Amino acid sequence: MVELNHNCVNVNSDTLVKGDHGVLLAVHVLKSGSSGSKCELRNGTGASDPVEVTAFGEDVQDVDEIHRRFESGIFADITGNAEYLIIFK
Repeated sequence: MVELNHNCVNVNSDTLVKGDHGVLLAVHVLKSGSSGSKCELRNGTGASDPVEVTAFGEDVQDVDEIHRRFESGIFADITGNAEYLIIFK
């Protein structure tokens, strides 16, 4: 039943995904972007916080089973024009 606790957010620009501690579960590239498109997921609430996970958005793909704990928030720092679905709890 833990899958009922999942949340998701669709992003294509810099966004605060979660403001406090959480667990990143998966990143899905919904729409591929240009060369160099990427989503850096940072442990904090801003673009200057440390990068924990990077998902490249040049191709449609699913990055599952991440299970990475973020202590200070989850911030999505987007480069390029790809579209991502971020799943967390």
